[in-house]
Amino acid sequence: MSAGNDAAHNANKQLRRILIIAYGRAADADSRVATTLLERLRERTISDSWWLTLIEDDALRLEHALDLQPNDLAIFIDTQLHGKAPFEFTEITGEGEAPILPVADAVIPGDVLHALTTLSRKRTLPNSFRLTLPMPSEESTGDIAPGVDASITSAVDFLENLLGDTSDEHWRSETND
Repeated sequence: MSAGNDAAHNANKQLRRILIIAYGRAADADSRVATTLLERLRERTISDSWWLTLIEDDALRLEHALDLQPNDLAIFIDTQLHGKAPFEFTEITGEGEAPILPVADAVIPGDVLHALTTLSRKRTLPNSFRLTLPMPSEESTGDIAPGVDASITSAVDFLENLLGDTSDEHWRSETND
């Protein structure tokens, strides 16, 4: 494709604001997965785009609803013990609920979406997805296990492809539902 055609092709794409939140318990293996995945994604040129926000945290919190508010699409990235390799990518369809405040630090993505509807007059939520990477059963304080490292590499390649086409149809076609 020539440069002129490429520019015309990109001009027809809809620019959408995207939030990616990777979270995992601090000092645990899942935190190292979140950190490594976002570091590798930042190394790719697409992560320098104004429309893409990358957040890393040790837990998903209700306050992330404020981060989610200005976006059109969102991806929540976490790990799951004995999850499917290399990763699972699913759409979040439930609205969640209001968690009891003393345990508000232990929320799921649907709870954050619910908080956004409560905080905002905006009734249309961003289409949201969950990317889950597998974790080995043993806890490790050292390097990331080779199998998990391969899953991170696959997930970064997948995200780069996903971010190349931000249409709802493309994202939904990539889910493993």
